[in-house]
Amino acid sequence: MSEFQQGLLITAIGMGLVFAVIIFLWGLMALMMRVTSGRKQEQDTTAEASEMGMPLVPEIEKTESQRRAAAAAAAVGIALSAQKIKAVQTSEDRSGDLSPWQAVHRPRQFNRIKRRG
Repeated sequence: MSEFQQGLLITAIGMGLVFAVIIFLWGLMALMMRVTSGRKQEQDTTAEASEMGMPLVPEIEKTESQRRAAAAAAAVGIALSAQKIKAVQTSEDRSGDLSPWQAVHRPRQFNRIKRRG
């Protein structure tokens, strides 16, 4: 067996082992997900709620509506603050129509010019 063939064989074995370990870990993760999934917990919660005679769904609906209202309020607040910031920026940008970069560097450029006379 030549050195080239031996190198190819070692490379193939190494790559095969890498993919075998990846597939093994994938299977192990799938097994762990099946073992530790929350299906039993969901069934236990609904069984406890039905045993106590308390409705579970209206509580979830109330909580969900409160979350949606809070999210809508937060979105409106963010939009209003963004609108105020944009209004302030546009009023500041109107001063000479210079970008901040130009406003800083233009005076420097004028100061570097040596005037003759």
